[in-house]
Amino acid sequence: MTLVIIIVGIIGVALTFWNGANWYGFVSGYRYNSEFQGKRYECRLRFATSECDSLCFIGANESGLYLLYHPASKGWWWKFGAGGFNKNLEIPWSDLDYRPVTMLFKDCIRFEIPSRKIYFYIPKDIGDQLLSDAKRKISTPNATLSLNPRAPIQ
Repeated sequence: MTLVIIIVGIIGVALTFWNGANWYGFVSGYRYNSEFQGKRYECRLRFATSECDSLCFIGANESGLYLLYHPASKGWWWKFGAGGFNKNLEIPWSDLDYRPVTMLFKDCIRFEIPSRKIYFYIPKDIGDQLLSDAKRKISTPNATLSLNPRAPIQ
């Protein structure tokens, strides 16, 4: 029993360090030091590996998606920005995949950076506006449901 607890503890520590290294690479790789000039929206986005939402400003244009620091995003318990990020980020569209999803009964847009295994969700209304600002479209699957098991899929 003690051996199992030790193994589970080691795996937990290893995953925590992997997540921290992945987060550091994400923030340092997409750091944006200029001022975003387009429309920005206040938003609570949720990273897949985070336990809480991150308050930020978010914007988009034809070159990328911008996650911008929000001064109210950190409380005293999130000294280093764990509850949000404390640097502006620019993620080029070439690095992003996105699609509509439903998460906990809430319609969202899921953004994914496959090369870094980073996933985050934003509310669908803001996501649709961002994609419109960037002149991008969401491809929606064209499927219908039927109770007839032999009905053709359209």
